[in-house]
Amino acid sequence: MIIMLSVGLMNHVIIIPLLLEASKRDAWLVVLLVFVASPVWIGCLNYIIQNMNNQHIKKWLDQHFGKFLSAILVIIYSLLLWLMGFISLKDTLTWTIASYLPQTPILVLAGTTLVACFFATFQGLRTIAIVSGILLPFVVILGHLVAIANFQFKDYTLLFPLLENGTTPLWKGVPYVAGGLLELPFLMLLIQHKLTKKPGFKSLMLMCFILTGITLGPLMGSIAIFGPDEAANQRYPAYAQWRIVRLGEYVEHVDFFSIYQWLSGTFIRVSLSIYLLGELWNLQKRRWLPVLFGALAMLVAILLPMSDMAFLDLLGRFYFPSFCIFTVGTLILYVGRMIISRIRQKE
Repeated sequence: MIIMLSVGLMNHVIIIPLLLEASKRDAWLVVLLVFVASPVWIGCLNYIIQNMNNQHIKKWLDQHFGKFLSAILVIIYSLLLWLMGFISLKDTLTWTIASYLPQTPILVLAGTTLVACFFATFQGLRTIAIVSGILLPFVVILGHLVAIANFQFKDYTLLFPLLENGTTPLWKGVPYVAGGLLELPFLMLLIQHKLTKKPGFKSLMLMCFILTGITLGPLMGSIAIFGPDEAANQRYPAYAQWRIVRLGEYVEHVDFFSIYQWLSGTFIRVSLSIYLLGELWNLQKRRWLPVLFGALAMLVAILLPMSDMAFLDLLGRFYFPSFCIFTVGTLILYVGRMIISRIRQKE
């Protein structure tokens, strides 16, 4: 449930406008192609988790790669975790100000959100999981509501023809989809030592399938309702679908439900990111220091002047490609190190 809300926010909201802009009508095909390739990294993830034996990732890195390389990897993990929380918070606040709280100071919005996430973090992963269990069922129900209510406006013939402009749009969209789905192995490696039961290959693939569906639903819905060109021009395609929901003759303008969905995902995602900042460094007495520093750094970064265009440009050109390269690279590195260790043990 934590993964569905936190990673689901990235897949359901943040990557869709970028993906539509890059791949237009072929965007949904990109999602399917990346999912077809996902058993490769899910297999690597499963192999790593089974062989880490519930050991904290920092201890495992110290043991297998030495303290110097381990420290470098932990710093990169910390930076990416912080960016996960910052990107989610930044995108949510941009949407909040643009849609329903235009006069509220960003300091108030960011401050109240981070204070709530900070307290959830201090209560621990179990509390975040319980809150996720309370929030998620209503998020799922509302997601089905918007999909069913808008069925009358959808024309699925707009999903075709595919590959009108060759395969170039496919390759442009791959980093965004892969960046969303690769958050599953990225986060699982950081929380695996907290799990009472190791997830197997089937359960990990099921989670990957669910995350793929979370992406495909609003993506195909946007194209089927607005067409590929208009959908690509929209800043928040998932929210635009809520704007046209109509329940019978007398009930419309129910897009306030989207506030619940969006803030639920943001709350869990930001809470998880700053919680893992504290957990990652494995400090015994001052575990709160990385958490506090991460939250304050997010607040300061949010207040810095940055246009939405520059923000999206940074995501597309730097964050997603870097995240994909690092996550795939570390999976290959860890699997290779484990195989070498097994060979040496046999000798």
